[in-house]
Amino acid sequence: MSLANTITLARLPLLLLLVAFLFVPYWHVRLLGLGLLIILYLMDWFDGYVARLRNEVTEIGAVLDIALDRAVENILWITFMYLGMVPLWVPIIFLIRSFIVDGIRGVALTQGKSGFGMMHSSVGRFLVASRFMRAFYGLAKAVVFCMLYLTHALVLENPQILSTLRPLNEGLIFLAVGLCVLRGIPVVLDGRIYFTTGKRPG
Repeated sequence: MSLANTITLARLPLLLLLVAFLFVPYWHVRLLGLGLLIILYLMDWFDGYVARLRNEVTEIGAVLDIALDRAVENILWITFMYLGMVPLWVPIIFLIRSFIVDGIRGVALTQGKSGFGMMHSSVGRFLVASRFMRAFYGLAKAVVFCMLYLTHALVLENPQILSTLRPLNEGLIFLAVGLCVLRGIPVVLDGRIYFTTGKRPG
């Protein structure tokens, strides 16, 4: 297995560990979990960097990266929903979007198109495949999860922090949900061609 894919897969046990720290009733342990969350997101960048540096960019690597991204975001949304910090409709939207988008990408992959390479419209390429939007979306999710984690840690020391940070957290949640939907729509629109018998985009 390549080093890049090993780094990608190493994110899963780290994810489970930082989720476990959310349930430890000591604020300093939860802050340690916040540090692990930051490392988790840095690893998401680092595995791609290593893959490009070592010429290890492969389709299986891209699939693993997307799968781990899905695991991270869905497990964290569900966990924070369980803790009462995120409304139920948020993980529902992310789960539905994941199933639809990844299903379409799976069909495109069988026809020789990667998850990003399947985008053929200019809007779709910008919203879904451009480095700017991918980075912005990833940063938005990283920031909201870090803020929720930080809030959950600090509330043990100061319960009032929950109401103080709620408006900020809700704004970040709505931003992440908006980007999730915004980036999912072009995949559906561009992906329709892979379910027809006509000519595929070159």
